[in-house]
Order: sequence, then structure tokens, then C-alpha cells
Amino acid sequence: MGPVRNVLTMTSYLVLPEGVVLRQLETPVVYDCRTDTLYEIDEEAFRFLHECAEKGVSQGEPRDTEFVGYCLEEGLLQEQAEQPPKRRVDIRKAPLPSLRYLELQITNRCNLRCRHCYLGPARPVDLSLAQVREALEQFVRIQGLRLLVSGGEPLLHPMFREVNGLLRGVGVRVVLLSNGTLIDEHVARNLTAQEVQVSLDGMRDGHEILRGTGSFDRVMAAIRYLIEAGKTVSVATMVHTGNVGEFDEMAALLPELGVSEWAVDAPCDLGALWENRELMLPPEEAGRFLSYGFGGSLHEGGEGALCGSHLMTITPEGLGCKCGYYSDRPLGRLEEGLDLLWSRLPKPGIDSLSCACPHLETCRGGCRFRAERAGDPCGPDPVKCGQFGVARG
Repeated sequence: MGPVRNVLTMTSYLVLPEGVVLRQLETPVVYDCRTDTLYEIDEEAFRFLHECAEKGVSQGEPRDTEFVGYCLEEGLLQEQAEQPPKRRVDIRKAPLPSLRYLELQITNRCNLRCRHCYLGPARPVDLSLAQVREALEQFVRIQGLRLLVSGGEPLLHPMFREVNGLLRGVGVRVVLLSNGTLIDEHVARNLTAQEVQVSLDGMRDGHEILRGTGSFDRVMAAIRYLIEAGKTVSVATMVHTGNVGEFDEMAALLPELGVSEWAVDAPCDLGALWENRELMLPPEEAGRFLSYGFGGSLHEGGEGALCGSHLMTITPEGLGCKCGYYSDRPLGRLEEGLDLLWSRLPKPGIDSLSCACPHLETCRGGCRFRAERAGDPCGPDPVKCGQFGVARG
């Protein structure tokens, strides 16, 4: 906790800044959508911040000055001279476990033909603007934190301009997942997402083996445009046989560019990868490269939760599923409601796994789809075992 600042005046009111929201998850929390930071708080602190959100609190009222000072230092509270208009901030308990992360695949359209893509050929299938709006409203009501807007290539949605407008100030952190090739200076300046994750699968040779000639330069330009536009930029990289010699160079380059997070993973043997299996590394070998990643905020879970336990995906067809790998096992349609779809999803905990190694609390079981493909839905993820150097029996 930082030092307490005595900055309040007799006429000031404490309010929550735009982008700071309250949520009732497994515990009460305050979430900063701007920085992707989650703070657990007690019930008394939650009630106080709720009051600040609904009507503002005069500094003259007796309060925990140490807590107020900490919130001011962290940017969770701000002062303003006049009392804001009263408003109702409806906070309800989230389902348990909570649905914290929603991937909204708004389109199946794409301008690339990546050799590892699990989705199969691009198709002109899109979520409607009404479906996007309804998903956003439901996700806020269910106490969601982070919305992942993906595709296909989301910028190719026929009404992306309108979708982009809907994403402004929605009360969750919006992360746009893009291949980066369509982001120029104008697009970067006008995106409303707080964060953009671009796919960069190596240096020039390693990246273009997967994504095609000329794509590397366009992605590098996109990263520069986004940084200049003040966006948080993260990078996703898939390990394959063509980029294993480039990770040290990438590890030096990405922080220099201003990238805040690097997610490294191995592709699953689905879709286009079936025709390009020479790109696949053995899982124990691919896993060793996962530790290059940094940042680590994506899909954090509560105590005892498996990796992905707080995540659901909506496909371009409007179907809910555990994640994109499970699109052939839908939970139902978006129109039925996120809460109902979420209730239908089995949510085993970490104690359901048959693997027991000293790294289990860190890896949280890894990818359940990879474990299933390896022959045991309750067993280890072979790629994560490779990351931690654990021999599989």
C-alpha cells in the first residue's frame, strides 16, 4: 500500500474514474479496465466504493483515510469539485465460478490463409450488430472483466465501424485480437479497444512461413502505429519448426518495441495444420519455448480453478462453447442468455485432474483440449509438461 496523500479539499467529492468498475466475483473486487488490474477488497471497502460510484462521497464524511489514500494513489478514485449526478450502479453476484473472460468471435472472414489455423477456410459468417450489443450488455450484467474480440480477422466484419463504436466505454476491458495486417495509422488511432493483441509468429522467415510473404512488415508497422496511438500492445506467438531459432531475437525485440505482454503457445493439430504437419514440434520440445513469454495476465483464475475455467467463447454463428477448439460441442445459442449457456458448461476444478506434479498450481492443468487429444481429458497437457520439464508416464 502506497503512502497516504492529504489532497482532499472541503469541497471535493470522491468518485470512481471512467474505466474503474466494481464486480462481485468469488470475492468483492474493484477492476481497473485501463490497466487490467484486479484488486480484491472486503465488504466494507466495496460498500464505500459503491457509494462513490453512485453519488460521490464528500471528503468531509468520516472514512478510512489510509484506504482512500491508497485508492487515490492507484487511480481507483479521483476527486472532483462538484457532486456528480446520482445514478444506480447495479451490482449482482456472479455465478460461481465466475465468467470473467468472454471471447467474441465476430466474424469468420479473414484476409490470410495461415498454415496452422484451426478454424478452417474463411467464410462470410458474422455476428450481427444486435448480437454484439446483446453479448456486451449480458457480459457486464454477469460481472465480466475482459472481452476478447476476435475472428477470423475482426476488422473484416462488414460493420466493424459500428462494432468499434459499441466497444467504447462498455465497462469491461476490450482486447482486440488481430493478425495486424490491416492496421494502418488511421485504424490504430480510431480503435476503441484498450489493448490490441497482434499475431507475430517469429522474425521475418518464421512469421511468413505461416502467414505469407509481406505479412511481417505489415505487422511490425501495425505495432508501431498502435504504440504511437497510445494502445497497449500484446503479441501472440505460435511455436513451430520454422521459428525455433528466432525466439532469442524476439525476446530482445518485443520489449524494445514497447510490447507489454508476450503469449507463447503451441498450435493444436486441427484445421489447416493437418495439411502442414511438418510445422509441428513434439509437445515436449514445443513446451520449452512457452517460458519465453512475459506479462502473464491472460485468463487468471480463482483458487482451485483449471486453466480456462473462467472463459467462454461465442462463435460467429452465435453459438456458445468452452473455447474455439470446442465449437463442435456448442452449449446453445447466444439468444438464450450468457448466464444459461455458462450454467451448462461443466467446470471441473484442479482437483479433478489425474496429474500430480509440483507445478500443478502454476500451470493449472494447461489446455484441456490438448490433454484430451493426448488421450486423457483429466490427464496432463503434454505441452505444459514440456515447459516444466516433467516426464510423462
